[in-house]
Amino acid sequence: MPQQDVPQPILFVIDHFRNPSAGTEGQMFNLIKGLDRARFEPVLLVFRDSEYLQKHGCPCTYHVLGQTRVFSLKTWVALWKMARRFRMSGVQLAHVFFNDASVLCPPVFRLNGIKTIISRRDMGYWYTPVYRAMLALSGRFVSAAITNSEAVRQVTARSEPLAPSQVHVIYNGYDLGASSGDLPADLAELRFRHPNAVFAGLVANIRPIKRMEDAVMAFGKLNQRGHDLHLVLIGDGNQGDLRLLSSQQGVADRIHFLGPRADVKACLKALDIGLLCSESEGFSNAIIEYMQAGLPVVCSNVGGNQEAVEHNETGYLYPCGDIGSLTKHLEALSKSKELRKRIGDNALRRARERFNMDTMVAKHQDIYEGLIGPGSAR
Repeated sequence: MPQQDVPQPILFVIDHFRNPSAGTEGQMFNLIKGLDRARFEPVLLVFRDSEYLQKHGCPCTYHVLGQTRVFSLKTWVALWKMARRFRMSGVQLAHVFFNDASVLCPPVFRLNGIKTIISRRDMGYWYTPVYRAMLALSGRFVSAAITNSEAVRQVTARSEPLAPSQVHVIYNGYDLGASSGDLPADLAELRFRHPNAVFAGLVANIRPIKRMEDAVMAFGKLNQRGHDLHLVLIGDGNQGDLRLLSSQQGVADRIHFLGPRADVKACLKALDIGLLCSESEGFSNAIIEYMQAGLPVVCSNVGGNQEAVEHNETGYLYPCGDIGSLTKHLEALSKSKELRKRIGDNALRRARERFNMDTMVAKHQDIYEGLIGPGSAR
């Protein structure tokens, strides 16, 4: 009888897995869930365990390395032993996420007969001299890199010892059919108290790189011009400096801090505009979530943002830090419901066409198969 093809095991490796809704962790989680089980059998290796994995598990078998320090001999030895076990069980290919894992894994895996794909999902702010030196060595053992935007691809190709043909762009995938749930009670009440206001939202953790102070400054200017425009901030972090700046700008009653939320998609239903002011973005999940919600987007023209947002069609791009341009675009959208609807409809259509989950998974599977061959026996 002819031998039947068996699913190929694909090893996914990440430093930690704490939140399936987070950017990189969420994309890996959905990729694992979406893999065609007739072709591929996912296995997960985490460097350290998490409360989430202990409580909820993973859509596949997962293993814990138990070591995390890059410069510890114990980490290298434990990873070597784990790599031998995986290779003996039939693993030929590993897909590695996050920076430390992408330094450690390629040489150890290659020497044990496992090819490695690394993921790059930002503009390389972490490329310190030490990391560059390590990547110059470990990168020679990498079989391919996958980036989530052309902008990240260019940074990766310049910074790491990879041939252009080894670096592939696959845009993030999103479940367009996911239910966003009912409008959250706190936002419903907020809109009830301000029935004529226009609400913009910014989804990001409060960090300097996100430049949320630019948004507060722009809202201060718009308030002085008589616009009834409110800003909803969704994300974790210290709110103290932004609250102080809001008071100084006279908009403390128009800047609403929701903190971290598990119901972001539902929150977006209460908004009219999606906003992002970052000084660096590889490819923003928040922007695509805005587009999925049918919101016009105003965002800084950095990194992969211009690959997601088409200026004047699905939103507005402005030079990072240019508060005058940011204010101008917000003002245009604030003044015209028709403009918000036209651009928001365009954004929703583009999101459905370019950033769906099936496309993301299919492109990864093509790369996997290209590296290990179709139907290879274990």
